[in-house]
Formats: sequence, structure tokens, C-alpha cells
Amino acid sequence: MGEANTLAVLAGGVGGSVGAFVGVAIGGDPMRITLITLVVGLVVGSAVVASAVIAGDVEFLVNADGE
Repeated sequence: MGEANTLAVLAGGVGGSVGAFVGVAIGGDPMRITLITLVVGLVVGSAVVASAVIAGDVEFLVNADGE
């Protein structure tokens, strides 16, 4: 698995976990919990990806061969 794929899995896992925790902690009807989980998950997942790119851990530039 490449660096970008590994980062995507980690970002999804972290974002989903934090999103679910926040959604349930805030509470409300099921639709509200779902929307909160989705929004928080996207924000946290994006932050994980952004921090890795800023730190230089992952390069998203590919050559002509797709590597």
C-alpha cells in the first residue's frame, strides 16, 4: 500500500472515530447525529491529510507512470 493510500485509511479512521464520538456526545435526533458525524469526520480527516502534506511526509505529485 502506498503512502497516499495509508494516509487515506488513517485519515478516514481518525476522522470517523472523532466524528462519531462528537456526534453522539452532542446528541439529538438520529439525522442530526449523522450530519454532525459527517461534518466533524470530514474536517478532522482533512486536517490529518493537510498536516501530513505540510510536514512533508507525503507527496501527492505523481510522475507519468502514476507512481
